[in-house]
Amino acid sequence: MSKKYAIYCFPILFWIICYFGFSFDGLYGQDAYEYFRYTKSLHNYLTSGELPGDYFWGVYYPLFGSFLMLVLGKTPIALQLISVFSLIISSIYATKIIELIYKEKGNSILIFLVFSCSPILLIHSVLSMSDLLSCCLLLLTFYHFLVYLEKSKDRSFLIGVCFCLIALLTRYATGIIVLPITIMVFLKLWKDKPLKLLLISIPILLIIIAPHIVIKSQKSLQFLSHSWLQNWNILNIFKSDFVTQEGPRSNHFINLIYICFTFLHPIFMFFGLGIIGYSIKNRFRKWNKYQILLAVSILVFSLFIGGIPYQNKRYLIPAFALIVILIYPQVKNIISFFNYKKPIYFVVFFIQLSFTFYFGKQFLDRNKLEKSIVKEMKPFQGNTLYIFDIDVAMQGRGLQFNYKNLFIEKYKVYEKNALILINEKQLEKDWKDKNPLINWNQIQNQCELKKLQLTNKDWSLYQITALK
Repeated sequence: MSKKYAIYCFPILFWIICYFGFSFDGLYGQDAYEYFRYTKSLHNYLTSGELPGDYFWGVYYPLFGSFLMLVLGKTPIALQLISVFSLIISSIYATKIIELIYKEKGNSILIFLVFSCSPILLIHSVLSMSDLLSCCLLLLTFYHFLVYLEKSKDRSFLIGVCFCLIALLTRYATGIIVLPITIMVFLKLWKDKPLKLLLISIPILLIIIAPHIVIKSQKSLQFLSHSWLQNWNILNIFKSDFVTQEGPRSNHFINLIYICFTFLHPIFMFFGLGIIGYSIKNRFRKWNKYQILLAVSILVFSLFIGGIPYQNKRYLIPAFALIVILIYPQVKNIISFFNYKKPIYFVVFFIQLSFTFYFGKQFLDRNKLEKSIVKEMKPFQGNTLYIFDIDVAMQGRGLQFNYKNLFIEKYKVYEKNALILINEKQLEKDWKDKNPLINWNQIQNQCELKKLQLTNKDWSLYQITALK
């Protein structure tokens, strides 16, 4: 690795602090456990031939994780390390794209502070989630396609096609943000008419999509039926409240503001408004064709995300990666106003890290909650357990129960001596007229309950002692 890229290895130190200092293994909520579950299933498939079973999302993140598990064993560290090194590679290729577009040497310290130290990227670099791998593949795709557009290198086209397909089969939504540059590339290909390139790209395409087809042979297009796609509507950008199959969702801001969080929210960058003000003052100095391409890609993707009836800041990571490249000249010009740059660099670094730990605390707290409940529930294994929300974490951490998820269906009959583990306040607040609260109300009406002791005050554990 070139010396100028050495600073980009900081995420390794950050992971060491999180993993060994805070015992954070990257698992939280639900999605991370599903990635971990399927990574282990693919590992079993590679080592024993046991079929991995069904899986909804893109296959490449758990597939890469299963390869790493062959070395590290069945540990979530495998998925964490993919995220860590994805951020490092993303930083390197963000620099390469900047140098290609602006025809100048990239300021690695500046890119490190704005991109690598962005709180949302640092946080996700230690999560067992596919977001940073997707971001990395996006930037690799853009770089090689830009090289092809700029220098007509056949090799860059083929490499770009590889990364583009892998990115798409890692996170399907990546297909939206790469669409503009893919169109440009194939227009150039059509103009140049290199039949050889097309012929070579066909077997590459087949090889890359093979894992998706083999693993998801029965439901390879299932993702197109996702409720968020089915309920996608451009008018959702003017809404803040949504009712989905997962329950009502109320947000502080309409989606139009939410998709602007990449500039407005400090989890991305705390100085975004300053960049906007500087750009307006300087009338968005004339952009070159590649800056226009970046802007179109960001706009198309942001509108797509804005039409989804759900908000999650991590969905904006691909747009943020391209935004950093787009605003690089403005950031560099602002920094040039200061005679003493080192103090500014230290202040920015300190603020970025402060926001990282502030916003990252929710992930750490959830991780600790799950571990503590798993520890307390171990002695009760083997029982029927009516549960909601935290069952995925308990299964992911190996607890053996006859799980009855209160969301999946409305139960008419309940088992004597079964256990119920719920967060009562959460049910009453978020799940009115939905299965979880309906089931809980029925349990109270139909069963005699005994409350068992849990150290966590928000969660309650009951045993059904008799049926009314």
